[in-house]
Amino acid sequence: MTNRLLCGAAVSVIAASGAYAQSIEDEIVVTAQRQEQSAQDVPIAVSAFSGDDLQARQLESFQDIQFNIPNFAFSRTQFTGSSISIRGVGALAVGASTEPSTSIHLNEFYVNAPRLFETEFFDVERLEILRGPQGTLFGRNATGGVVNVITNKASTDGVSGYADAEYGNYNSVRVNGALNVPLSDTLAVRLAGIIIQRDGFTENLFDGRDIDDRNIYSLRGSARWLPTDNTTIDFTASYMREDDNRARYQKQACTEGPLSPLLGCDPNGPLEFGRQDLRGTFFANVSAQTFAVQAASAASPTNALPSYAGAFGLFNINTPQLGTQQPLDPRQVIIDTRPKYDAEETIFQLTAKHDFETFSIKFTGGWGNSKIATRTDFDGGVGPQLTAPALLCSPVAANGTTPGGLPAVCNLLGGPGANSFPLSSFDVGITGPDGRVGVIGGNIQSRSSNFQATDLSIGETDYWSAETILTTDFDSRFNFLLGVSHSRSNGFADYGVNTTGLDYFAYTAGTLAAVRGGFLQGCVLGGGTTATCAAVPPTAPAGAIAIGNGAAAGAAASGFSFYVPYFFNDSEDVFLESTAAFGEIYVDITDTLKLTGGIRYNWDTKGSREREALLTSTSNAGAFAIVPFGTQSVLALLDANPAVPCTNPGPAPATEPQACPGDPTGGVQDYFVNEGDFNALTGRGVLQWTPTDDLQIYASWTRGYKPGGFNPATTSAAVTPTFDPEIIKAYELGIKSNLGSSLQANLTGFYYDYSGLQISRIVNNTSVNDNIDATIWGIEGEFVWRPTDRLIANLNASYLNTEVGSFSTFDARNPTAGQTNVELVSNLSNSLDCVITRGATDPALLLQNGGAPLPGPLAAFNPLIGGLGGVAGVGAFSSCDALVAPVAALGGLSPIQAINLNLGRNYGVVSGIDQDLSGNELPGSPDFKIAGGLQYEFPVGANYSLTPRVDAYYQSSFFNNVFNTQQDNVDGYAYVNAQVKFGPTEGNWTARVFMQNITNEDAITGAFASGQGAGNFTNLFLLEPRRWGVGINMVF
Repeated sequence: MTNRLLCGAAVSVIAASGAYAQSIEDEIVVTAQRQEQSAQDVPIAVSAFSGDDLQARQLESFQDIQFNIPNFAFSRTQFTGSSISIRGVGALAVGASTEPSTSIHLNEFYVNAPRLFETEFFDVERLEILRGPQGTLFGRNATGGVVNVITNKASTDGVSGYADAEYGNYNSVRVNGALNVPLSDTLAVRLAGIIIQRDGFTENLFDGRDIDDRNIYSLRGSARWLPTDNTTIDFTASYMREDDNRARYQKQACTEGPLSPLLGCDPNGPLEFGRQDLRGTFFANVSAQTFAVQAASAASPTNALPSYAGAFGLFNINTPQLGTQQPLDPRQVIIDTRPKYDAEETIFQLTAKHDFETFSIKFTGGWGNSKIATRTDFDGGVGPQLTAPALLCSPVAANGTTPGGLPAVCNLLGGPGANSFPLSSFDVGITGPDGRVGVIGGNIQSRSSNFQATDLSIGETDYWSAETILTTDFDSRFNFLLGVSHSRSNGFADYGVNTTGLDYFAYTAGTLAAVRGGFLQGCVLGGGTTATCAAVPPTAPAGAIAIGNGAAAGAAASGFSFYVPYFFNDSEDVFLESTAAFGEIYVDITDTLKLTGGIRYNWDTKGSREREALLTSTSNAGAFAIVPFGTQSVLALLDANPAVPCTNPGPAPATEPQACPGDPTGGVQDYFVNEGDFNALTGRGVLQWTPTDDLQIYASWTRGYKPGGFNPATTSAAVTPTFDPEIIKAYELGIKSNLGSSLQANLTGFYYDYSGLQISRIVNNTSVNDNIDATIWGIEGEFVWRPTDRLIANLNASYLNTEVGSFSTFDARNPTAGQTNVELVSNLSNSLDCVITRGATDPALLLQNGGAPLPGPLAAFNPLIGGLGGVAGVGAFSSCDALVAPVAALGGLSPIQAINLNLGRNYGVVSGIDQDLSGNELPGSPDFKIAGGLQYEFPVGANYSLTPRVDAYYQSSFFNNVFNTQQDNVDGYAYVNAQVKFGPTEGNWTARVFMQNITNEDAITGAFASGQGAGNFTNLFLLEPRRWGVGINMVF
């Protein structure tokens, strides 16, 4: 059972025949043009799914739907979401202020934050999917298309209902049903619900327990009131709840190769289930050299770690740090964090329509709330064994500038030899923050002698919208539609990563900073000067040194920590307000030729308050950003003065972008405040020719629009603060036909000219968005053949070509882009690696690549060119910041500038080598898709029938990333379902046996490629395994 529930409230017992009924003579009515029309009469590529037939095809979720519609793809995504892609246009941008490219509607009510990942259909009248931009009638974020779920409504026709129960392997239980009760001739109510439970699809060999199970229920109640013959009022309330161990990804891939020590996983070669080298990830790298680099790169003597800080590293940077080898079976993992998935959704909706003699007015409005909180294993395995340095538990040093024990840290790890490393916990409910202090505040998720890493994705959105549409029905050649809409949404979206490495560095380096700072402050108070107290060894008077030693010993015994002790991307108060006015005219030029013209204007305002917290080290005033063990909250310190928003981060220090000079109260990481207006005009024109009742040919032009937004605050200069709106100009030519009484054939061709397509990449641990231009074109065919009442066959096929326009950027996963005349530096001072470029005649600079040691006074910088370690012929561990930071001893030059000046070189330091992406394919866009089904009803005796059905699907390969590397390539796959139904021809029950994914394909449906700070792993999203079972349905 896949991710199945819509909007917690949307859909089931439904089936499809994409824009076709089971018989081509049956008419499916859709609202693709905001009024009820036959699907075959609408000049739009629309697939409509009726309630009975989808059960025949076993289409229970959006993952199943993709197997039955041309150029339609569905995949889960990394951050508790999902992506619908239509004709190559999907959710390619990631972030709190981004919006999907497919507009989701429930009974024509716009659902701002649909829980499609959890969706399973129940009690649905029909499902409409419109392919192509639909901005004129549906709004700003319908550049890909529209999904409209129409649920069954209460009816005054009589008491009725159904019950459906299913049991299958994995102990799967699925029960759903509905009851309709008229209360009078004009008032009726309906109650529907579904329960889904099953065991996990994935075996965790770490503890022998399954993961990725399901425990979901959903309820929906509706009422219909008919106050007059021409007035209909519908009210719907729905609720969905999930609480289980759903896995956000099924398997993590990592390729071991030459670049693994520096990047974690090698970005070159095919994807493999190898081991990540923790030396290549900032989240885990707590080596001796890392501590030493952090000490050497401190901003000032009053802010420095002790010079001996390297003695507290957990390993040597030149020793591989590999986790547990993962099994090759995609359905098996070895992970030490059990997933947690908690989702909740509530929707209230009101629709009122009144038909006048020549026009009608319809109001649709509602309110919704969506909540999500999940935790999963971040590193996809079990990390290497860690050993605390014995120095931690040794006696406190007699001098604040020589190595000595840290009793508080020793005790935190369980005492001498215990190696019980705590891992911070942070909120996995929907109740708000926990103080952002982790371990030091007593918030401990687990303890282990192995490296551990987990992540959290949590958010909540409130939204409401109201829309009124007037549609005319004049007995003339001219009609029109007018509409106005307004919507608002606000909420938050947080993402965090906690690791043993970040925790250890926070409380160990924090205590070391307190020891060093305590000694310096005590020494100065005792009569020394900053210079004499900071000297190694100190040259201050003995009495001053003694006072400093006492303060240092007190700090070592008490314990201090940097904060926040984990990576936390905090998008608070994300809001959107949108108003639109729109209209269309319909002109019958002749009896067979019709012109449609539409226009819409959107007024959109969106904004957010965001900050990115990670091991905060400096406040605005230059003081220590450390807190003592036992601190319960640092929220007030992060944003000391909420009344002074940060609208211009920086300028110093560069590593703390939210340290705002506009806030003199010393807030360490104030929220960065964004707000902007995104207004646009969209429209469409359609020429529709209907020479006969069985043939329609149409040509259309559409301008679609999706507003821009704001990138998360980040330290990378390569990231712009905002990303622009995207504009699409779409051209479409379509034919809809009924060929005789047995064959229906629809063909569509389209061409898109995309400007500013929003697309995501990982920079500095964060998803940021760029704008690119692209062209898309393709063809689609949908066919239904029913030569007899007992036999039906359906087929759909599509071809898609996507091509990126002129665009260049660097790939944070592979900064050197495979070039051999540049050199890779794995950054020990933060998570932004860098590349050393050189002039045409310059030799290699890094020692690992054959570079010569620096001579004379420059020799002090040999650690920066490979002296700390690295991999021969590959690159070095160093500090990118230190290579380019001004040094007083060099007269204000940076080391790289001094090397160039003294040696006559032309070395440079860049974040990465730009790659030309022109001509690359868009992510999630397979070239070919084909799907078909065959069903035949066999009579069994005089009163029963047996109906077997087989559905098959194939799609070609695609890329999951715009860089189109070998590891981005996802293989094509085939998927086959079968079902046999038995029941009386005139009865009220049907029994069935079914099997999904008959060949047990372990195909990848999507992937998330992490960045350099996380270690370049790739999370894979897989098809569900073979599932079989039995079911029974009763109607009354």
